[in-house]
This record gives sequence, C-alpha cells and structure tokens, in this order.
Amino acid sequence: MNDFTWWSASGPWLEVIPNTTETLATIALPPSGLIYSARMAGREMVDPDGVFTQFYEHLLLPEYFGWNWNALRDCLQDLSWISATHFLLTIDDAEFTLSGSPEERVIFHRALTDAAKYWATKPELPGQKKTTFRVILLSSLQASRALAAEFDG
Repeated sequence: MNDFTWWSASGPWLEVIPNTTETLATIALPPSGLIYSARMAGREMVDPDGVFTQFYEHLLLPEYFGWNWNALRDCLQDLSWISATHFLLTIDDAEFTLSGSPEERVIFHRALTDAAKYWATKPELPGQKKTTFRVILLSSLQASRALAAEFDG
C-alpha cells in the first residue's frame, strides 16, 4: 500500500488493498464533514445486473437510474440525492466483480476511475465544500496484485 491519505486531492482515488492489510486509521479517516460510506459485495457483482443492483441498493440510486453503464457513470458523477461531502465506496472480494467478463470489467473500472477524477477536479464553488470520492477494492493478496495491474495497464 502506498504512503498516502485516502482523502488527498491528488489521488490515487482508487486503491486496491489486500484484505489481509492492516490499515492505519490516520490514512483511512476522512476530513471533517458528512461522509457516506457504501460497502458492496463483489461476490454479488459477477455480472452487470449484479453491479447495478449493488450500486442501486447501496448508493440509493434514484428511481430514474437506467441500469446501464452510462447511467451508472452519470449517477457516480452526480450524487446530489445524498447529503454528504465525502464518499467512500468499498467493494469486498473485488476480484469476483465481473470476473467472467473482462470487457465489462474494464468499463466498470473506467467508470469508477472517471468518477473519482471528476470529483477531484471539479472546481469548488463559493459556499460549498469540496466533495471527495474514493473507491477501495478489497481482495485476497494474490488477487490484489492482478487487480492493481489492471489499473496500471
């Protein structure tokens, strides 16, 4: 694991962490403000419908959610229905997420990364606090190396 704070403006905004890692609280704790944490089950996300269902249920996506990748991307870059300034998405057993569909997995990872970059680079408007958005993918030690390589590649 890199020596960084999950909430820094410079990123990384998405981190792959082995589920055996002990994480220092000083790295994981968000800055002051309202935080929304969604913890999702990668084992329930083996196909796109599973991904959309986990996000719909855990991020309380609006009724108009379109159940497709573009709709998920749009919602991740909005989040106005949740009163928070800091968002932490955690996916347990992340190696199972879309494990049978490498093409869709790339699309999913890109949607997560794009959302994190969007929030990191969105200008802070007067009277509003900066929104932070982080994604943590928890997986086995062996799988974490492969997952990290997918983002580096």
